[in-house]
Amino acid sequence: MPYEAGPSLESLEHEHGPQVRLSANENPLGASPRVVAAVAREASRIHLYPDGGSTALREALARELGVTAAQIIVANGADELLTLLGLAAFEPGDEIVVPDPSFEPYATVTEIAGADVVRSPLAGYHIALEDVRRRVTDRTKAIMLCSPHNPATTIVRRGPLLALLEALGDDPPIVVLDEAYGDFVDDAEYPDGVAVLARFPRLLVLRTFSKIAGLAGLRVGYAVGTEETIDRLNRVRAPYNVNRLGQVAALAAIEDREHREKTRQFVLAERAYLTQELASRGFLFPPSQANFLLVKVADAGKAREALARTGILVRDGGAVGFPGHLRISIGLRETSERLLAVLDTV
Repeated sequence: MPYEAGPSLESLEHEHGPQVRLSANENPLGASPRVVAAVAREASRIHLYPDGGSTALREALARELGVTAAQIIVANGADELLTLLGLAAFEPGDEIVVPDPSFEPYATVTEIAGADVVRSPLAGYHIALEDVRRRVTDRTKAIMLCSPHNPATTIVRRGPLLALLEALGDDPPIVVLDEAYGDFVDDAEYPDGVAVLARFPRLLVLRTFSKIAGLAGLRVGYAVGTEETIDRLNRVRAPYNVNRLGQVAALAAIEDREHREKTRQFVLAERAYLTQELASRGFLFPPSQANFLLVKVADAGKAREALARTGILVRDGGAVGFPGHLRISIGLRETSERLLAVLDTV
């Protein structure tokens, strides 16, 4: 099934008036002013093709991460990175172990490639790494892990991750570690996937500029792996896959560390506020390490409709594998207060 992103914000506002979207895990502070200025300066050059290899951006990321530029591939969001992996590595008869539920494109890319999705049920809200390991066979081509998990908000901690990687042996499958929401983690046991890569060369780490940098509308993601892995992905990558404005914006975002830290601290503070307020009202949810919460609600459909009538959009948990839940992005304080007021009436 195709990934259902939902109606555009523009179409919703045309039909219902102003909306606050807490359904897409977007950055409530927006992009850095330096990013906006960089895009404006570059706008007069959009008639020119971009750098086909995102060279300057990869070099900047390499300096930031302590790896070589040849270990990085940049793509049109993490979704394209998954597509490239499917094109480069997945074949009919392969098995791909996917936590269930989790980010839908993991399974979609696998099915398009003709490979078999092997689903590993979550243990509550957590990836069950022991179950993942038991499902690995000689046909397993890859294991998909997302940490923080989308939509469950939980993480894979350092010790269990290293134990899994060790247990996979000397000729393991590819292990994809999707760290799209990693910038919002405050758990000291959260591993840095790029640092782990030095010990486990079959690891492929996915990251994005959509969340912490607020570039969701420009679609810029990147993967870090061994030079061999990245070379194989580049062989199936289309030229000019990242547009000129996206590359310029991502470069400016890397340089503006102050805005990234401002966003991180804002999300941590507002996440703590919303967590406390919801808990005090008796709502149940896993402690979040992302920029959203997955909240169990007695009548989720009714609550979602009530919020929509006041111009607040949240994600139906049933659509992402958690019936009876709402996935709620962290927003501005005034939005959180409005949301809580509506939930109080429902």
